[in-house]
Amino acid sequence: AMGRGGHSDDEGTPYDQRLEEVEFMRSACVAAQRGDVDKLRAMLHRRPDIVTNDGVGGDSGYTPLHYAAREGHAECVRVLLASDANANARTRAGGATPLHRAAFTGEATCVRLLLDGGADPCARDADGESALHKASANGHADVVRA
Repeated sequence: AMGRGGHSDDEGTPYDQRLEEVEFMRSACVAAQRGDVDKLRAMLHRRPDIVTNDGVGGDSGYTPLHYAAREGHAECVRVLLASDANANARTRAGGATPLHRAAFTGEATCVRLLLDGGADPCARDADGESALHKASANGHADVVRA
């Protein structure tokens, strides 16, 4: 029998599993980016490991938490942190943490949630900047106060 994409249904090769994980991660990132907290909850219920397993952050290193934080979806950030998402996960290219992303876009609520969730306020990105630098450089005084 042929499965999706014309492959035979011999599930379980490491490549297939890897691909499935990447697809799942991508969907979780999209849900986080859109602020679709119900979909995110359902996905985490099925695969709680997707947020704790940093190796599956895709090649970019972006995690659902990065997307939720950047877009200011506080409820998604809450759900992800409650599922043990790594608050200090880093993107591969820029070394940005979810806190960097939230501070950069001025999402004060998400910044506070991340700090409460164990995000390192002193973490530096590839440019040597902390989240505080990001916030003040973009004129987000409310974030700086958080």
